[in-house]
Amino acid sequence: MFRINFKKALYQLHLWLGLCSGLVVFILGITGSIYAFADELKAVLYRDRLYVEVPAGAKPKSFDELLNVAQAKLGSKKKISRVEIQTAPNRSYMFRSLKSGVYFEKVYVDPYTARVVFHEDANREFFNVVLSLHRTLLLGDKVGHFIIRWSVICFVFLLLSGIVLWWPTKWKANVLKAKFKVKWNAKKKRLNYDLHQVFGFYAFIALLIIALTGLMWSFDLVVEKKTKLTSDTTRTLVAASNNQILSKVVSFNTRAAYYLINIPAVKSGTVNVSAYLDPDKIHQRIQYRFDRYSGKLLLQGKTFETLSLSDQIKSLNYDLHTGSVMGILGKIIAFIAGLIAASLPVTGFLMWLWRGKKQH
Repeated sequence: MFRINFKKALYQLHLWLGLCSGLVVFILGITGSIYAFADELKAVLYRDRLYVEVPAGAKPKSFDELLNVAQAKLGSKKKISRVEIQTAPNRSYMFRSLKSGVYFEKVYVDPYTARVVFHEDANREFFNVVLSLHRTLLLGDKVGHFIIRWSVICFVFLLLSGIVLWWPTKWKANVLKAKFKVKWNAKKKRLNYDLHQVFGFYAFIALLIIALTGLMWSFDLVVEKKTKLTSDTTRTLVAASNNQILSKVVSFNTRAAYYLINIPAVKSGTVNVSAYLDPDKIHQRIQYRFDRYSGKLLLQGKTFETLSLSDQIKSLNYDLHTGSVMGILGKIIAFIAGLIAASLPVTGFLMWLWRGKKQH
């Protein structure tokens, strides 16, 4: 009797949490699946801005010169805050200017000719819109994050309650067959039920990892503690050459896939450079901080292998969330899991709708 009442109560909890969070989970599943292969799709769809021709024997122009070209394109009021430099010789340099809620623009520059190959309004760029929808539902940070946070918490409970409701009462062949296999030739209600429970079971682990890593972001549990380092403003207010800073980082990491350079907005800020050792894995990086005036190295971060266990888990969060920790296989799993996540509210709603009609 207790087991029956428990399952009934759990079913009601599962039902109402699903109805409350279903639309948000559907959006997160679809947008997550699209964004799983964003880099690969961009390489095809945005080839004209990401790739350039390499003239025979040519060398890239100085970083400072390219930075000045990009800044001139944006204008003096939209200061460049980040630069992405790919080490592949046929890639353009990307310069970003961002003021949240006001503008978000990118300028792609040919490193050999200093020609602006594309000026992008990133707020309207398709993949950024998908990402914003995934992060905030396009409702702003405060409202959007709040809705998504609690919807994902509901989704975690849905996954856990779903696996309990799925769990076979008897481990017999005919029972297990129904639990592990979709009966594709069944009538629509049975087929819908199978799609919900069978696909939900197979995606359970992947979806739980994706949901929990998403909550790690939502509750700021992966935010790195910043060391309070500042540039020395008592000596000079003339910025050091960015060429020198970049050259130092390149000499430290000759096999890096790309570099991200963060240019400070305040006078006492430091130039932060991240060297990414793997093109697909965010956790494989080393961070550096430089005095923006003297160019002196103030701090060198640790490699992933030398981090503490807790810091390794934090560092892995993005790659676990997107599946990229397992390379292309992981991205495929994340893509399929996202589609299943989007389907669960639909099949669950249909089960509730058809059951309600039958009771009526």
